[in-house]
Amino acid sequence: MLTTTGQQRTRDQRKSLCLVIPTLNERDNIANLLARMKDLESVLPLDLTVLVVDDNSDDGTAEEVKQSMRRSERVKLIQRPEPAGIGSAYVEGFAYGLGEQKCDYLGEMDADLQHPPEALVKMCETAGTGIDVVIASRYVEGGGSTGWSLSRRLVSRGANFLSRLFVRSPVADTTSGFRILSARAVRGLLEFQMSSKGYAFQVESMYIYKKLAMSFAEVPYVFEERKAGKTKLRVGEMLRFAYVVMKVGIFGVKKK
Repeated sequence: MLTTTGQQRTRDQRKSLCLVIPTLNERDNIANLLARMKDLESVLPLDLTVLVVDDNSDDGTAEEVKQSMRRSERVKLIQRPEPAGIGSAYVEGFAYGLGEQKCDYLGEMDADLQHPPEALVKMCETAGTGIDVVIASRYVEGGGSTGWSLSRRLVSRGANFLSRLFVRSPVADTTSGFRILSARAVRGLLEFQMSSKGYAFQVESMYIYKKLAMSFAEVPYVFEERKAGKTKLRVGEMLRFAYVVMKVGIFGVKKK
């Protein structure tokens, strides 16, 4: 169910970005994130819409988003009846951004403040040069992470190694969920029958972008520590990730 407030704003002549942010129990982060996004509106080179896709959070996340919507018509909300995974949230958000908003670019971003919104400025500038897939990367010069344990670093490195091995990814940070995508890249993506509803969506979509001969660029950023709430990455999700990556690498992805 899509919730909006206020009248639809009139777009100016700048190109537009629909930034899709999936949420599941992120009440303690989402208001801060949306406030930081509002501070960027005057410096972003794209006309911004922030679309939160909430998976029936039981902590009041949707209510926090609705408070922000009363202050800004740039914020929109899709409320889903039950948790259906981050991958499916992006697919639903992309379809809305292309269909209802008619945006030139679509974006992916986490709600937990580990993706610093300020990195969007350079990402949008890079997308504006004609790049189809702009990745915010931890694994290029200038990128990195803060507060990670050794085990967390090994998991991330291992996931990227597995992705490069099976999918032959053209970028260093295949698992990054912080991206700006051209509308043509997303239209192509939505023509495929993706199997992943979870974090493996990032690798499966990368496989499709590569198959479609999209152009790629990486912009460095520092992955920050989670300020509040709990990570959604569990052992079961990591096993599903490995399964999907190997399946995609061996069998590919079919069109609908």
